[in-house]
Amino acid sequence: MKYLAPLFFISLGAFAQQNFDTVRIRPVKIKENIYMLKGSGGNIGLITGKDGNLIIDDQFAPLSGKIKAAVQAIDQGSIKYLINTHLHGDHTGGNENFRRDGVTIIAQNHVRERMMKEQYNAVRKTTIPASNPEALPVITFDDRVELHINGEDLEVFHFNFGSHTDGDAIVHFKNANVYHMGDVFVRYGYPFIDMGNGGSINGFIKVLDLALARISDSAVIIPGHGELATKADVKLFRDRLVDIRDQIAAALKKGKKAEEIPAFGITDKYDAEWGKGFLKGKDFVLMIAEELSKK
Repeated sequence: MKYLAPLFFISLGAFAQQNFDTVRIRPVKIKENIYMLKGSGGNIGLITGKDGNLIIDDQFAPLSGKIKAAVQAIDQGSIKYLINTHLHGDHTGGNENFRRDGVTIIAQNHVRERMMKEQYNAVRKTTIPASNPEALPVITFDDRVELHINGEDLEVFHFNFGSHTDGDAIVHFKNANVYHMGDVFVRYGYPFIDMGNGGSINGFIKVLDLALARISDSAVIIPGHGELATKADVKLFRDRLVDIRDQIAAALKKGKKAEEIPAFGITDKYDAEWGKGFLKGKDFVLMIAEELSKK
């Protein structure tokens, strides 16, 4: 992963360097009291009501005030709960700010464990300090936890296969049939697989298969990044990953070296749509080839 890790950290660096003063938090109403909030970083899920407000992910720390104001414009109640779908800073950057407001942070076990440790920065070739204790989730779970709030039953579940990371959680608003999938499903293009934090291509596909088995055709999907989606969109995403993975595996089986495979044009048919993201097709192929070559 000598080429891909720097690309990912550069993308996060671009987020960090932007002028957050110009960012607007835009609410998208989904059903009744359920919303998606778009800003900079991962999409935020929101459910409002008399039991207090709950959000899913919180983008970057400089945006916390704007996020709170956007929630207040929808419902005057306080934010009581925050669910982190995984550890990355564009989804957890505001944790410390919200925790100071008395918000209870919930995440899968691995999220807290990894946030408590130094993370390697492949660009600067140094380590990122462990998160401040105030930023850490205070309630963690293994494979499943349920919350019952504002007339909704939320199931937060984790499949024990490293996908985007090894701590990814999917949130299901069971009554409204809405899913927040975190970065297990994104719409910016080729997905980043954080192998340094337990991710893998085979686990990514396995988790998508298990999630698709639960999701009905009428479900509304909040992706980790991008616009609202349907089950058909998730299925297409999964099928493309399988196609790319299988072609790379076949080339490796024929004795090709990982560094040779990006030249084979495996992702050419997807580049017009998926190549618009920070991760390009040939880079994605190299990332997968390097992983599979080590199996």
